[in-house]
Amino acid sequence: MPMRPLDAAGQFLQEHGIRNCRIHAALSGGADSICLLDVLCRLRDAFGLEVHAVHVQHGLRGEESLRDEQFCRDFCEKRGIPLVVGTCNVQEYARSHRCSVETAARDCRYRLFETLCPEGFVATAHTASDNLETILFRMTRGTGLKGLCGIPPVRDRFLRPLLHVTRAEVEDYIAEQGLSYVTDSTNLEDVHTRNFLRMHVVPALRQCHPAAEDAVSHMADTLRAEQDFLAAAASAQYAESLRPDGGLALPDALHPALRRRCIAQFLAENGLPPDYRRITLTEQVLAANGHAELERGGLCAHVSHGVLYLLPPAETPADLPLKRGTQQLFPAVCLHAEVIAREDAEKFAYVHKNFTNCVLDYDIIKEYAVLHGRRPGLRMIPQGRAHHVSIKKWLNAEVSPARRPYVHFLSDADGLLWCEGLGAAAHAAVTDSTQRMLFLTISHQTDTMRTQS
Repeated sequence: MPMRPLDAAGQFLQEHGIRNCRIHAALSGGADSICLLDVLCRLRDAFGLEVHAVHVQHGLRGEESLRDEQFCRDFCEKRGIPLVVGTCNVQEYARSHRCSVETAARDCRYRLFETLCPEGFVATAHTASDNLETILFRMTRGTGLKGLCGIPPVRDRFLRPLLHVTRAEVEDYIAEQGLSYVTDSTNLEDVHTRNFLRMHVVPALRQCHPAAEDAVSHMADTLRAEQDFLAAAASAQYAESLRPDGGLALPDALHPALRRRCIAQFLAENGLPPDYRRITLTEQVLAANGHAELERGGLCAHVSHGVLYLLPPAETPADLPLKRGTQQLFPAVCLHAEVIAREDAEKFAYVHKNFTNCVLDYDIIKEYAVLHGRRPGLRMIPQGRAHHVSIKKWLNAEVSPARRPYVHFLSDADGLLWCEGLGAAAHAAVTDSTQRMLFLTISHQTDTMRTQS
């Protein structure tokens, strides 16, 4: 059976252990907020509550907004309830944040609650009817399990003691207690989606099932517990699957519900909204071990050896003629080139452990050498091998996707001379007749490691 406001609020406070504290009731002057404030005042002795009120002046309805503020002041003064009032510029906030006026009003309201009510809790007058409208609203926009949970009874310092009370029960309570209230005229217009749902869709649902609000409230309670369980399981799996190189290695047998949640967290942590399209596209990339752009000109989902990576679009840097000294082909990565006489090679080899992998015959370079990034169709016979190696296949097999766009190559008029990580081409390798050697060192400032290849 629907719960009376006083009983519902008392049970809420009992279940959540809200005692001996200050509660600020968010007071708009409407029926729901007047009911909430009256109920909290009736319960304050039983629960040791210090009840205050907070009113936010949004300034959206001209004289009507001023009327509401004055009504709240008079109501609280007559009953000896401490009241604090804050003002905000909702229209300016909506313009600067490029959001709807409704969203701006909510954001401004909650920001002021935090500022004006630094101690204790803030109680808002959301009802079961609001919860039904919220869930319907989210369903029309597209949502997942979390969205179907509706309005949470408790979120940080914010309490919703009337969440299992219908708007009709609030109105009955107001009438029984002889309480006055004000009406927001914009609530009588169906131009906004929420108002349309309230005025047309919810009444139709009540015709199908008179206790629709109660039924949806119970559904939300059940789903909230299941959401908490799945969120904890997904968080544990995500922590286990996240690799040091930034990739995500999800088990093949992972349940789709957990896989999608892990993907959603991976997208969110990389700055991408985890909507249905991106999550589904990323799942398809995982299944195909493929590659797909998630944002136009932005991050791409890429799978290598079963590991999911989110990579920036590869930008091919301009070629640089090789010079002695330090050059920079990629951001935060430097290449140092030094020409060594044969008689000095032994001491260089002693100092540099990877000497044989980063040295080539300087005298065989035709015309001039060019430092460049990866190009289509690159191939070479590496030193010590007998057959050509496809650079693309080698990169896919041996280099993490995050590093591939930043691998250095050196070519001359005859083709590829050297590849970072793979070494010199066979025809550019140092031989007994080599008189001068080209020694190359790569320094990666991004990971604070100095490496040679």
